Amino acid sequence: MGTRKVVVYEWEKEEGKPYFKKVRVGEGIFHQFGVDYEEFETGPGNFTTAIVEMPDGEIKNIPVGLVVFKS
Repeated sequence: MGTRKVVVYEWEKEEGKPYFKKVRVGEGIFHQFGVDYEEFETGPGNFTTAIVEMPDGEIKNIPVGLVVFKS
């Protein structure tokens, strides 16, 4: 499988605003899709993630909505 470069974002709270904005935090290399979950009172909620290697070698499990493939 070939590697693909991606741009990684995260949600940031804007001071004084009732919403979050998507902010670019860096680039990395996509390895494969994964899965994660968040606990709720009614049980876990699963969501798809991207497993991304950052330039410093750190591996991150990032929700797919926060990753964009570079062309």
